[in-house]
Amino acid sequence: QLPNQPSLQEANEQKPVEVLWNQSLIHADRVWQELHIQGEGIVIGQSDSGVQWDHPEIRDNYMGKSGDHDYHWYDPWNHSQAPVDIGGHGTHTLATVLGETTGIAPKAQWIACVNLARNLGNPAFYLDCMQFMLAPFPLNGDPFLDGRPELGANILNNSWGCPEIEGCDATVFIQAVKALEAAGVFFVASAGNDGPACGSLKDPPSIYEQAFSVGAIDQNGELAFFSSIGPVTVDQSNRIKPDLVAPGVDILSAMPNNTYGKLSGTSMAGPHVAGTVALMWSANPALIGQVGLTREPVSYTHLRAHETPE
Repeated sequence: QLPNQPSLQEANEQKPVEVLWNQSLIHADRVWQELHIQGEGIVIGQSDSGVQWDHPEIRDNYMGKSGDHDYHWYDPWNHSQAPVDIGGHGTHTLATVLGETTGIAPKAQWIACVNLARNLGNPAFYLDCMQFMLAPFPLNGDPFLDGRPELGANILNNSWGCPEIEGCDATVFIQAVKALEAAGVFFVASAGNDGPACGSLKDPPSIYEQAFSVGAIDQNGELAFFSSIGPVTVDQSNRIKPDLVAPGVDILSAMPNNTYGKLSGTSMAGPHVAGTVALMWSANPALIGQVGLTREPVSYTHLRAHETPE
């Protein structure tokens, strides 16, 4: 029996008119104001429940905003010919990455794929979307013959996990995630909402070393009670996870039918990291595709050692 899925909260919030707490907590607003960087030149790939592509919050960022959806949208479930969101989760998470008022990188662009058309998935469709993100193809094209890597995403936001009930095991996506990393694609994965017990981070792709896994914190910087944590035991690696935490409690973002709503989960935290990497790569294009260098921690001591003496 499939588990009951949590219902989406009512989308009755107002469009933001000032900087949101989650944007200021990670200092995204300082990047916009002091560096004049908002994610220009970076393409975000979103695999989720879909996207309301013409929502005013994200419409202008869509690579297919002219109405040409070839290479910008893929729905392996229902083969819809334009981006649509049946649940709201995808619109909300994408708008946290790059929404005009709700996003971290509001000038980044996006392409999207449906891997959660029923809020549950399966390994084949998850992999279909990863392939599309690496080398997009036309709506009715052949992925193997018509794929164009030059149109692929720089950064992937993956606000999902694949448990055993969906047919996944610990190794199911590892080769695909490694291939994406080798291609210079930054793979962000939400940690999961099975916390707070140790070892509760257990579903791929967040378990992988190559996936940058993100847990959730609240407005006070406290770890959310639901946020999954390591060590990863399902593959006997005892790998420390998540890699980072980000705001994920009561996050205001876009919802279908041109509305706005608040949602909580590590699904809401991951987009903050995807948006932050977009800001980093936009500010320093030499970093684009340099996944290892981007992930590398930089300490204050490290910075001091590289200062130029007066």
